[in-house]
Order: sequence, then C-alpha cells, then structure tokens
Amino acid sequence: MESVQEIDLNALTPIGRSSYLGLLTSTGRQVKIILVKGAEVLPLQEAAALRRKLVEELSGKVGLPVPFPVEIKSGPCIFEGSAAWAFVNSYVPGSDLTSIVRRLAPGQDSELVHEIGQATGVSLAVLHSTSKRLVRAGHKEDTEPDDQEIVWREATLTRQEVLARRVRDAIKITALDDHQLRRARSLAGVFTSRFRSTHDHAVDEATDCLIHTDLHGGNIILDTSAPSGARVASFIDDQLSVGDSGYDIASIQNWAFEVMDEQSFITFSHGLEIGYKSLIPRYTLRNSDLLLYLTDRSLGRLAYYARSAPKWVEPYGSERLIRHLDLLDRIASAAVSPDSFTDPFATVRRLAT
Repeated sequence: MESVQEIDLNALTPIGRSSYLGLLTSTGRQVKIILVKGAEVLPLQEAAALRRKLVEELSGKVGLPVPFPVEIKSGPCIFEGSAAWAFVNSYVPGSDLTSIVRRLAPGQDSELVHEIGQATGVSLAVLHSTSKRLVRAGHKEDTEPDDQEIVWREATLTRQEVLARRVRDAIKITALDDHQLRRARSLAGVFTSRFRSTHDHAVDEATDCLIHTDLHGGNIILDTSAPSGARVASFIDDQLSVGDSGYDIASIQNWAFEVMDEQSFITFSHGLEIGYKSLIPRYTLRNSDLLLYLTDRSLGRLAYYARSAPKWVEPYGSERLIRHLDLLDRIASAAVSPDSFTDPFATVRRLAT
C-alpha cells in the first residue's frame, strides 16, 4: 500500500474546500485526497474506521455495491508547510447529482432522473441495512437499544431550534425580498419548539444505523456513462453518524425538491423509493420525525443564505429557495400525530406537490 509521503502533495488539483485529486506515484492511478488539520482529523478518522468495517461486512454479500470510495491510505503529512492528515481514497468516476441535474432542462430525461433516484435508493439501503448489525454490536450491554436514536433526535431538535432562531433573527436572507423575509421569520418562529414532545420508542421500533448526515446532490457521484444496470451511487464527504435512517431519506428528497421541477422531483422520488425498498421493502418512518428532518434541512438552507456572503451555485437560485418557504408552510399546516407512522416517500411527494 502506497504511503502518503509517496504522493506528490505539491501537485494536487483542488476540487473542494479540503478535497483534491492526486496521483499515486507508483502506478499513476488517480486518487482523491482529503487534507485536514486540528479538530477535523478525529471525526474523519472515526468515519474512515466505520467505512472499513462496512467494506468488510459487504465483502461477504454478493451483488451489493460499496456505496462510497474505498480508503487506500491515511496518515500524517506536511502540507503547505504545516502538519496535516491525509486521507487517500479511490477516485470514483462520474459526476455529482447536482452537476447532472444542472444540465437537464425541466421535464427532460425522465428515464435518467428515475435511474438516478433508483441508484441512490439502492446505495442508501445498502448503507442503512448493512450497518445495523455493526451499530447493534457496538452497543454496550448496559445501553438500551434505542439510546443512540434518542441522542440523534435530541441533537437534531437542538440544531433545528438553533437554525430557526438564526432565520428568525436574520436581518436579510440573500435573494428574498422584504415580504419573503418576513414570511421566513414567521415560519421560523413556528418551528422553534414545534417538535419538542415526549418521544418514546418501543424496542423493536429502533431504526438506528449509520447514516451519511449531509446527503445532497453534491455529495453523491454517479457515472451516467456506465450501462444503466451497472450505475452505482457513491456517497462522498460522509460523516457516518449513528442516527435515524429517515434523516438521509428526508435530506435527499429535500435537496431534490429544491433543485428539480415538480415532474422531475416526482420521478426522482419514485425511483428513490423503488431502489430503497428493493432491499428494505416495508420501510416506514414516524411521521413527526420525517417532518422534523425536512424542517431541519429547509431551515438550514434559509440559514445558509442569512450568512454574510453566500454564493449561489446552479441549479440553486432565489426562486428555488422560496420552495423551502412553501414546504415549511405545508409542514406547519400538517396535523401530526406523534405516534403515527408513514411512508416517507409518498408523504414527501404529497407535501411537495
């Protein structure tokens, strides 16, 4: 295995905030390198260790794709004159979903949009179903089976409340006019404590597994030049936290709702459902959790553009940001029974159209 030092860190091509393309000097093979420092190192080391365990788990399951780049090497290095840590992963060919969608006209290539959704659904189901055993094995004997899920929900509630306050207190949100800003603030006020309630799970309802936690089109790579049946959605920049699988499902549909026209969104969501349920056929989600996760993601988008100097990146745009206001409006109007369960795909389609 090639050491980090044998990769020329002075000849890298930046492709993100801390991501680069480089070459293995022995073979000329292209690789992706993540270079981080300080507090960023430990969580990425922990995520890398979890991915290695998942690869081992998947190695005995014929026919299931590995839904993320495989680690080649990691270790300390000197980058730009200071100590850093390099994570060297296999390079995944293809384009991110955001780039693919950017090239599509409204309503165009519905077959491709469906295949994108289906490939994403399969890879998500692989990640969620394969990691359940690893998460269960990681529980200590004195830990209740759903403790991790409660921790995840509490963290989501806390984050959602912080985002709501940030939107409610925003002086401006890029691309929203005064009327829309007032609407955003009003909705944020509605959601400040909307989901704070007693939330007990029966033991057999625990859904904790490893999840991506920041799932959007920019973090999913797909090679559209590959044969239709051989397209694998690869997740990049994952943080692999223990949490509720529904958060990933809500996140990717929230992204699609923002960037796609209505018909493309419906097509993508149906493909996502078919792909996911091909491995987890009877999947349901607590209704209040689904709405919490959608709210968290939409408030996060509004809060991002309440920052001092956000940048639009196509296919995002002002008219698309308003879609989050519409979605929050519909969630605010939804009557929610905390103990009811729902199909998270059909429910999001219902809210979005």
